[in-house]
Amino acid sequence: MNRVLLVEDDKSFGYVLSEYLLLKNFQVVWEETVSAALKALIKHSFDIAILDVNLKNGSGYDVASEIKDKRYDIPFIFLTARDLKIDQLKGYRYGAEEYVTKPIDEEILLAKIQAVLSRQTNHDKHQQTLEFKTLTLDKSKRELKVDSTSVQLTERESLLLEMLISRSEKLVERKEILQRLWENQDEFSRNSMDVYISRLRKYLSEANISIRNVHGKGFVLE
Repeated sequence: MNRVLLVEDDKSFGYVLSEYLLLKNFQVVWEETVSAALKALIKHSFDIAILDVNLKNGSGYDVASEIKDKRYDIPFIFLTARDLKIDQLKGYRYGAEEYVTKPIDEEILLAKIQAVLSRQTNHDKHQQTLEFKTLTLDKSKRELKVDSTSVQLTERESLLLEMLISRSEKLVERKEILQRLWENQDEFSRNSMDVYISRLRKYLSEANISIRNVHGKGFVLE
């Protein structure tokens, strides 16, 4: 299930849009201010952001700048009541995937969101090597290289490490890992996940790379 950061200060429109996305099987974190959105970026991982340009205290451009400056790997779509060419060009210069003018058609917006996520998925599939400090993961071979040491990973170890590397130094929630890799959140799955985390910690220990446990929430690769 994809998680969406929605930044919109119009309470009525924000509620309608968040409820629509929920009905379409998205997890939605709806924030009304720039400061709240920036905190959400630290607290959660997102697959896409929908940013209203004109906010009462700042703008969607401020959130977009933070996404780019902190290198959050999150595509974003701008929403705005302004449809001037200069405004659209400004949005694309900030790195927007799409620029949607209000009043919006929810079905059209949904199609744009799905198209962006599809492009992102295809890009990730083609990126076969992930790196973090002295760590390199070859996804196709399921091979982990730490300094000069090479380790062959199981499929689930590789997928778990991929999730952690792709969001390095950010929280990856336990429930998201369980849902994606175990498709279950029962006690057996939780215990199994902890075993896999322990294995990865052992592989990474010599490189001074750790997987920090955030009690009751998830893990941070750092």
